[in-house]
Amino acid sequence: MKSILLSLVFALIGLSVTAQVSLAPTTVFADANGIGTLYVSNGSEKAQEVSVSFLFGYPGNDSIGNMVMVYDDAIRAEQFGLGDRIRTFPRSFILAPGEQQTVRFQVRPDRSRAAGTYFTRVKVLSGAQTAAVGEVPTEGISAQVSFKLEQVISVFYKNGEPNTGLDLSKLEASKKENAIRIVSEFSVLGNSPYLGSLQAVIRSSDGKEVGRQEQTLALYFEGIRTFEIPIPEDLDAGNYEVELIFQTKRSDISSSDLVSSEPIVKKLTVSF
Repeated sequence: MKSILLSLVFALIGLSVTAQVSLAPTTVFADANGIGTLYVSNGSEKAQEVSVSFLFGYPGNDSIGNMVMVYDDAIRAEQFGLGDRIRTFPRSFILAPGEQQTVRFQVRPDRSRAAGTYFTRVKVLSGAQTAAVGEVPTEGISAQVSFKLEQVISVFYKNGEPNTGLDLSKLEASKKENAIRIVSEFSVLGNSPYLGSLQAVIRSSDGKEVGRQEQTLALYFEGIRTFEIPIPEDLDAGNYEVELIFQTKRSDISSSDLVSSEPIVKKLTVSF
């Protein structure tokens, strides 16, 4: 009986999380005046307490190319972070069921800083509104599960003439189970992160497409990145061509917000 009750509690928690607050857009770009806008919506049936704060961070990678978030880079926070130059209004609020709140960001310009793209992370913490004193039952035994949902998104501010690019080296391809695994060392060029996408296509020796994958990219500095392209389980042994197209285009970000650069096309051969 206890296991059934626990399963029900966790199921209800899962439903509550998915129905809680949502954010749009998921990446914010401040305009030339330093103004950015975020819309916070409450899709749950309970009022939500929401707070907004900032922390510097960016996606990096571990030693084998897996993406990991970096939050302890004080040197780059000083170079590229928005620090106390960014403010938000409101910082905290109560959001009724079905309602939406507009949150404004204001970046204070600093013309003495070098041209480029500056950034930080926005942390939105939300949870069901706490019952007021006197509304909590005092008789009998009751149990209540409360939780907070933390969502973290990026905010960018472009100063002067931003530019970006990508230097790829030591590209290697190998078969791993039912995928082609690509490992590459990279360095971001220019004064801005490389925000874009990767389109990868695998073709057999007769030109037939046997695998494809498209994914978004957010590369900030340098490191190793690993990509896996799924292929059929029964793929015959032989020689295959892997075509990789890196470009500063993303379906979830307007082209006017992205810092553009010329597409990069790389081709590799993998045999197995």
